[in-house]
Parts: sequence; C-alpha cells; structure tokens
Amino acid sequence: MAKKRAVILSSGGLNSAVTTAIAAAEYEPALMHVRFGHRAEQREAELFEKQAEHFRVATRLITDMPHFAAIGASARIAHDKPLEDALSAGENESMYYIPGLIGSLTSAAFNWASAINASAIFLGVCECLGPPGPRTAGVYPDYSRDYAQLLQHALNVAYPFRRITLEVPLIDLSRRDIIRLGQRLHVPFELTWSCNSSGRAPCGGCLGCATRSRGFLDAGIADPLHNTLAVVA
Repeated sequence: MAKKRAVILSSGGLNSAVTTAIAAAEYEPALMHVRFGHRAEQREAELFEKQAEHFRVATRLITDMPHFAAIGASARIAHDKPLEDALSAGENESMYYIPGLIGSLTSAAFNWASAINASAIFLGVCECLGPPGPRTAGVYPDYSRDYAQLLQHALNVAYPFRRITLEVPLIDLSRRDIIRLGQRLHVPFELTWSCNSSGRAPCGGCLGCATRSRGFLDAGIADPLHNTLAVVA
C-alpha cells in the first residue's frame, strides 16, 4: 500500500531533521522551506537542500515570506538590534521572538498540503528544549501545545473537505531527548544548524547554540559541528 503524503516544515535545523526522519517512517515526505529574511537564512537554506538529499525527498518547495524582513521587529531579522545571549533571555517578550511566524509557516504548509493531497503537516516545535535559558514556549509562545491545538482547530474549520492533521512529535521532548532520538534514527547532525546567525561555524552564544550545546552534552554525544563533546561555558 502506498504511503500517505505529509508536508514537513524544514528550516534546516536539528529539530527539522529529526522531525523529517520521524515523518518519513510513516509518510511519503514533502519538504517545505521558507525564507523570511532572518540572519541564518543562507546557512539554513544550504542545509535544507542537503537534508532533502540525505532523506531522498524528491518533492520539495522553497518559498519566501518577505513581509517579516520588511517589518523587521525581531533581532533575528533586524541586524541593528542585538541578539540576547542565552542566559539573558527571559520569560518576558524576547528579541528572538517573531510574532506570527509559526502561524504563517503553518498556513503556507496547509495551502501546499491541500494542493498535493497531503494528509498531515509536521512541525518540529517543542515546549521546552531545556537549560540553559528559559522554557522555550516562554520565549516563543507559538511553540506551545496550546497553540498547536488551536492551529489544528483552525485547519479543521478552514478545510472541512478532507482531514489534514498537524503533527508536533517533539512537543514534549528536551533537546537531549531529541538528540538521542535523532541518533537512533540515524539523523545526520552534521547537516543541521541551530545558530541564529549564518556562518561556517556557530556563534556559540545565542539561544539556539546554547540549547544545542547543552543537549549534546546531556546526551553524551559529540556535536559534529564542533568535533568535540559539546560544552556550555
């Protein structure tokens, strides 16, 4: 029996790669990458292509959302606004946060899913990647289970003709658990990016780098981007 099709939102990041591996075990994957003018855009786009090749995904789509860069409200986009280091980020509104991003990404994936007859959308968000830094859903409120459930309800109302489910398989996992799961699924960690900036090497100080480093350390696995066991200062 042929597998059902699923759209996977893939940033080129670690969570996206693990989510792709999970989805590919049950579905025929279709990978979607969105460029929205953020600092890590170039590096993430490169690794999206490499991940698609690794997972042998033929159906893929790259699209743009230029309005986020035009608005420029977040430091992840506006270079004149400094990014907080991981230990400075709190549960108050953070300069990392881009309001509306996850809803917009899901909407785009929903549109494509309806066009290619996909029955699911996979999104690699999780509520708490773990220390250092605050609870992830505190910095990014749209990474929460509550928001995912509301998005699912919106999809059901907006498209009553066929069921399209929103899958968030990492929602309850820590970064350590995601890395251990990725290792079991043979995810190529060397083809993933977590830094909030582009470059040939991660910055080491942003929230993405810090949670990645701590995750590899807690998992007892060497991060191939550093070639040594990851350490958080």
